[in-house]
Amino acid sequence: MKRKTYPLFGVVLVLWLVCTGVLFSQECGPSCPVCSGGSLGKAMERGRVLATGIFIPWADEETGVLRLRYGIFSWLDAGIGYTLPTEKIIWSLRVQAISEDEEGWRPGILIGTGSVRIGGSDQSLYFQVTKSWELSEGFALQITGGMATLLPDTDRLYGLAGLTVTVTERFSGFVNYDGRSFHPGISWIPIDWLTVSALLVETRDFALSAGIRWKLK
Repeated sequence: MKRKTYPLFGVVLVLWLVCTGVLFSQECGPSCPVCSGGSLGKAMERGRVLATGIFIPWADEETGVLRLRYGIFSWLDAGIGYTLPTEKIIWSLRVQAISEDEEGWRPGILIGTGSVRIGGSDQSLYFQVTKSWELSEGFALQITGGMATLLPDTDRLYGLAGLTVTVTERFSGFVNYDGRSFHPGISWIPIDWLTVSALLVETRDFALSAGIRWKLK
């Protein structure tokens, strides 16, 4: 595939995932970005803190989630959150088993657990493979895939997938498949420490989120 065809391929893939998600949307799966904090990308670097808040005004249950994630080591981070108005504690733990070589062929592998509300379970276990490409100046593509199961019952496996298209390092379009439903959205980084996003939870419920990051000394 020639380099100049990559942008068109990314746009077509995003549109296809969104349309498919509208047709097959249902309750969240074991890697829901709202409940578990998301599993895309890589573990946070040591000492890095990320505080996020998401507002889902027309959701049936949780209409707000506040979350804090901290990079314990370069290969391990942990997150804890609080849901509104249901007043539940959610948490997640992620291990960077293999770091991605962004200049070479090696993908990254992330193993984690996150809170869920399906199947009589409140925890999931997942692994994801991530590969990124900088296709041109200011244009990048990230694709993820993986599997998840519910804890303590591990008799069923769920497929995971994700696509993120980044333009000018400040704007991104993304689609996450959490094992049951799709979560498409867009993100904007107005300043280096702030990310603002809009998404459709289960391709149905509109949500707004903001994330603030900083590094402890």
